[in-house]
Amino acid sequence: GFANGGYQITQWYPKPAVYDRKGWHPMPYLDQGEFYSEFGNFNVKITAPDAFVIAASGKEISKQLTDNLQTLSFELMNAHDFAWFAHKDFLVKKDSITLHGETVQLLNYYLPAHADDWKNSMAFTKNAVESKSNSLGNYPYNVLTVVDDVGNNPGGMEYPTITVLSASGDEKNLEYVIFHEVGHNWFYGILASNERAFPWMDEGMNTYYDGKMKTVLADTTLAAGKSFFQRKMPRNTAALMLSSVLKLKTDQPINGNASAFSSINYGLIAYEKAAQWMDALEKKVGTTSFENIMKAYFAQWKFKHPYPEDFKAVAEQISKTDLTSHFNLLQRNGYLTTPERKKIKPTFLFNLSNTDKFHYLSILPAAGYNFYDRLMIGAAIHNYNIPASDIRFIAIPFYATGSKTVTGIGNLNITAYRRSNGEKLSLGTGFAKFTADNFKDSTGKINNQAVFKFSPMVNYTFSKSNPLSTLNKQLSFKTFFITETGIRFKRDTVLQQDVITYPKQFSYINQLQFLIENTRVLYPYQLILQAQQGKGFARTTATANYFFNYAKGGGVNVRAFAGKFYYTKEKTNLSPFETDRYQLNLTGAKGNEDYTYSNYFYGRNEFDGLGTQQIMIRDGGFKVRTDLLSNKIGKTDNWLGALNITTSIPNSINPLSLLPVKLPLQLFADLGTTSQIFNNKDGGSRFLFDAGLQFSVLKNVLQIYVPLLYSKVYSNYFKSTISNNRLLKNIAFSIDVERLQIKKRIPQLDL
Repeated sequence: GFANGGYQITQWYPKPAVYDRKGWHPMPYLDQGEFYSEFGNFNVKITAPDAFVIAASGKEISKQLTDNLQTLSFELMNAHDFAWFAHKDFLVKKDSITLHGETVQLLNYYLPAHADDWKNSMAFTKNAVESKSNSLGNYPYNVLTVVDDVGNNPGGMEYPTITVLSASGDEKNLEYVIFHEVGHNWFYGILASNERAFPWMDEGMNTYYDGKMKTVLADTTLAAGKSFFQRKMPRNTAALMLSSVLKLKTDQPINGNASAFSSINYGLIAYEKAAQWMDALEKKVGTTSFENIMKAYFAQWKFKHPYPEDFKAVAEQISKTDLTSHFNLLQRNGYLTTPERKKIKPTFLFNLSNTDKFHYLSILPAAGYNFYDRLMIGAAIHNYNIPASDIRFIAIPFYATGSKTVTGIGNLNITAYRRSNGEKLSLGTGFAKFTADNFKDSTGKINNQAVFKFSPMVNYTFSKSNPLSTLNKQLSFKTFFITETGIRFKRDTVLQQDVITYPKQFSYINQLQFLIENTRVLYPYQLILQAQQGKGFARTTATANYFFNYAKGGGVNVRAFAGKFYYTKEKTNLSPFETDRYQLNLTGAKGNEDYTYSNYFYGRNEFDGLGTQQIMIRDGGFKVRTDLLSNKIGKTDNWLGALNITTSIPNSINPLSLLPVKLPLQLFADLGTTSQIFNNKDGGSRFLFDAGLQFSVLKNVLQIYVPLLYSKVYSNYFKSTISNNRLLKNIAFSIDVERLQIKKRIPQLDL
């Protein structure tokens, strides 16, 4: 109730539960869904320092000053809640409006910093009161108050005769929010249906009337002509998002309990889809009949807590129409009407403006970089739209300025969505071509060693147990067909000269993977079971991550890994060398060990410079590197187990928290063993470890690791191979490009 020097006192007293024709309705406070409260008469006295300006539900009927205190008395009759607000800096606008012979006092309270946004606030308030009174019925109270949200929360919140809302630095947005929040007085405040059980009867009906809003201001945007980007934005963002969840078949029926909606469906179904249902009702019965229905509904049921069947009865009585089929739509998933067939339309960059009419084919510039291809310049062509298409593709061809070749990446997916809480089946393939290494021969010519990957896959996403579930399960099968350009040296004994050739090497990896994860806010976890098979080998792994939240932010992530490597044919002396890159190892994988080419490496096969310090967190996940050995410490063709711990540091003891740029400092520690280490007969430790500092940059896309403590075997290695700048050369980093993908941020839209 306190923010930025102001008090916002709401939900502050015990409320009596409603007893209606369906019994008692106890109302717990939940993080989603509003309330069902009983009507009563309020006489409230508020005593506060006289420096404060106070706004409250109802009308101020008296004010007494004693020393440095003030006592204000407010009266509100036949209402179901009371809220009040106080701030020393509130500016006040006062006006009134006469509706059918009754005078309503209008009050606006706002902060000086928002004065420009609020210069037309009284006109907005009048428009909101007049509009709803004309559409539904007369406003029955003698005062209406709009208050600036001192906490700067987006949007607003309604209470009888008073609403608190944020300007958000935009006068047009303020106009809309005032119209919406004031409108709640009719549905939430006066009709007062059970908004926990039937949120659409307030939010949906009110949102329908938002679409009828008559603006007070001239639309300066239209008058001046929309900008390039404005023309590409959706006219109704909520409608666009709703069309997406409908396409994905993850929507829920309109007539649902607020607490049973998923977070995205609460906003899209109870508000937007319900508003569309109201619009469809108007089209069904005709505008005149619809207007009469709403006026009769308000007149008959104000202050009486109506139910959906009460609204249906009024609608059928006034329209003289059987509306059973239309009201049955409230209980069903899916589209209200069959979507129109769309046309394909090219567009530059992106377009979200007419997605109900067009499948956009977007074309935009693209760039990439790696050590061998250098700067890559090209274009991305894709049809990743909102809502998602059943068939989606992206192709990004590049011209590489370093290798002077054509490179690129892309994929194609076909997805079938099923009516069961996110269940879907996807078939697709990906491809990539780029340079993974190069060799400068004796003539000075740089010979590029290209890689081509083709990877068909099938992915099944399991149905969730209910829309609120944060548990996700996926089963996928993928085959990687890899063509790599190698290098071979041989001696021509006839001509007595060296011959260098660049043979093509073909390989494949079959991968079966099961993923289960819970993205809940507290203690999220993930488990990945994976089996891979290639020529002469197979490997099975299990990787588990569990995050333990700290009470005051941050937490500790625990990663556990177990893996087993197998030879699928008789083991020979050459077998370990032929399968070297596929074997398990404690250290994070290097570029050559990314044998499916699924991760971004700056310098995939470098032996000098920065590129040598990049790793991929896989297998044992150790941050120390022993790449200069012919067989890295901790590498095994048998079994391996590891435990990795990363913990944040509270700001109170984190020296980097003083910097103007947030650069989270964490601590890491790794513990692991392999079959060879654990069974070592020389009496050495059965486990290896390392620990140090971790810096997370660019929202964890870039992780920088500084090992400070490690097992003696690592210490001996560093002493024998690194003669100077040992600390700097021991630093490692990893790059997780997937964290940049928008689909990770908005998974509900399946981008």
